[in-house]
Amino acid sequence: MNGVDLARFEFDYDNTWQAFFLDADLNVYARYGGRDAASPESRLSKESLLTTMREVLDAHDLRQRDPASPAARQAIHPTPEKPLHPNDFPLLRKHHNGCLHCHQVQEYRLLQSFADGAFDRKLLFPFPLPENLGISFLRSHGHQVEEVAADSPAAKSGIVPGERVLRAGKVPIRSEEDFRWVLHRHRGASELVLELQSGETAGAENAGRKVVIALPEGWWQGDVSWRKSLRSYPVVWGFLGYSVGSEERKEARLEADSLAIKVVSLRGQSGGLAKSLGLAKGDLIVSLAGTSPLLTLEQFKSEVLRRYAPGDEVCVEILRMGQRLELRGSFPDWWTSDRSVP
Repeated sequence: MNGVDLARFEFDYDNTWQAFFLDADLNVYARYGGRDAASPESRLSKESLLTTMREVLDAHDLRQRDPASPAARQAIHPTPEKPLHPNDFPLLRKHHNGCLHCHQVQEYRLLQSFADGAFDRKLLFPFPLPENLGISFLRSHGHQVEEVAADSPAAKSGIVPGERVLRAGKVPIRSEEDFRWVLHRHRGASELVLELQSGETAGAENAGRKVVIALPEGWWQGDVSWRKSLRSYPVVWGFLGYSVGSEERKEARLEADSLAIKVVSLRGQSGGLAKSLGLAKGDLIVSLAGTSPLLTLEQFKSEVLRRYAPGDEVCVEILRMGQRLELRGSFPDWWTSDRSVP
């Protein structure tokens, strides 16, 4: 990522694989990539990649044939007014040498925002999933709706399975990553306008149906347990732990599919969340906010971040020396001593 214009080539920097489709002037036709907690390739397929490529070629052909037409002018992604490069982050410029990896860009962006006093909780949840709005796209296509969750924002707007998302806001959509990029840029918005088309081919009778999705509070939050950048989030957890195995579960008489995070050590001068809750070495965390799903330590952290902000009361249940206890404490203020990324 050394020297890359992050404003023009903005994508989810925690992704495993990413592609941009460009013209000779570096105008962006489409972004392709994406992943989630399921697997590095759960959002990718050969078929959807080919769909994106065909649609890019059609868009490029349109711009070549009739460059002055409104359709041609709207065929590319919005171009940023000014560039942004990794070395524009003072912390990165000061502390990083050599090859710069994608996830390190995201980590330095987080650390720099905290150092500048500009940190916002939305930065923890980049590139929200379409499922956050109730939309599941057909994996073999990329931006054709496969399912719409009942009572979701998408369902309330009238979106139905089979429709293709052609535009979101001012952005042409040719992949799921295009759509997620728009969601990323709408995390502070209250609504999103989509242009939809039914059927497999364009037609005058189907083109241009528009819907408005109302974006509820906190819609952009999701599972961040898979993200490499999670290690650089400005959160003081104050403890180390792990999800216990089958033998320890048997000894503690816990179900195999329930939450069981063992606190193995306490750390940090301020104590963070561990001190606020009153955790002790050896505690088994068996419930969070009254629920006990099976979670890894990273998934537990992700769920805490999804549920709470500084000042909110966190509630956990623990097993301590065979006794079940309820612990309550405030989620700590954002803070980190880190100024560099490994």
